[in-house]
Amino acid sequence: MESQNSRSQHYNILEANVLFLVLAGVFLTFGAYVQSRNVLSGLLITEYGIILIPILMYTLITKKDFKAIFRMKLIPIKQVIKIMGIAVLLLPTIAVVNLITILIIEIFSDAIVVDIPTAQTGVQYLGLMFIISITAGICEEGFFRGMVLDAYETELGRKWGAIFSGILFAIFHFNPQNFLGPLVLGIMFSYLVQMTGSIFAGVIAHATNNGIAVSMGFLVNLMSDDMDAISQSNQMFESTGTLLIVIVFYGILAIGFALLIRGLLKSLKSDYAAFEVGDQIWVNEKAYEIVERADEQLIIRATESEKLLTTNTERLKNAGISTEYKLWDNRPLQLNMMKMVPVVGAVIAYGYIIYLAYIKGVG
Repeated sequence: MESQNSRSQHYNILEANVLFLVLAGVFLTFGAYVQSRNVLSGLLITEYGIILIPILMYTLITKKDFKAIFRMKLIPIKQVIKIMGIAVLLLPTIAVVNLITILIIEIFSDAIVVDIPTAQTGVQYLGLMFIISITAGICEEGFFRGMVLDAYETELGRKWGAIFSGILFAIFHFNPQNFLGPLVLGIMFSYLVQMTGSIFAGVIAHATNNGIAVSMGFLVNLMSDDMDAISQSNQMFESTGTLLIVIVFYGILAIGFALLIRGLLKSLKSDYAAFEVGDQIWVNEKAYEIVERADEQLIIRATESEKLLTTNTERLKNAGISTEYKLWDNRPLQLNMMKMVPVVGAVIAYGYIIYLAYIKGVG
């Protein structure tokens, strides 16, 4: 009974998928309309009015565990810097997967250059940083690393929760050329949220990723007023050879940066070391087993004796003691396909967009 009550305080997959489908429909219709009238004000309406506020209201109305779902735990500045570093180092990987998608599209059709707003002045730059970087980071993370991750993680475990959070995050962009990039980012953002126990990890990484894009656009405009970025992008898309060269270049960077990302993740994981019952730890080269845990309080026992000692996670971390633990388990996927029916609706809409854009040629 207590377990059922606990589960009812979290989202379930069907519930999250229905909300996903409904809000995706509003995003593709009303959201597209307001953005066509004015991109910036339309983005604000879309992010807060369609993506974030409905989820927050539904969570409160249904009396779910707000704190557990949105994991609003503050992150120390040292870990903030590591998370931002991971987001920066991921950029070549994102470039590679998106360029590969464009290359495949170019083989069968023509890639579409999307006109992304860029800043011409300092005031415009600050405005775009607020809307595209900070606002998108807060609102989209609340949706996908809040509601969606909570639902899938509760029923399927952390690994599949992160994967499906990334998939739905990528689908919600409804841009075939920008599918694989958000997929990779969505899974990484989920992993960071799970590791730190804080949604702010996802917000920081997301805002950093978008902020770099805004900053690069602004710098390009500052360096060359007569530079036509869209025209240059079109020329690149028309040349398969140029695309391949760029993919190889970013691919080499991505491989090198992957080693740095691994190091930062390992360091971050050590900062948030988990101490679970049954784990072994070593103190002054002496082995202990964790036999009981209540919140942050731990009871440990030396492996060669029955003597019990009481400590806490903070004391162990300060002493530089950690455990070898897996954030993701190897639980097999056991998904009730009926709960995925709403997502199928979103995928059909996605397919129709691909048909209109790349086959029928409606732009």
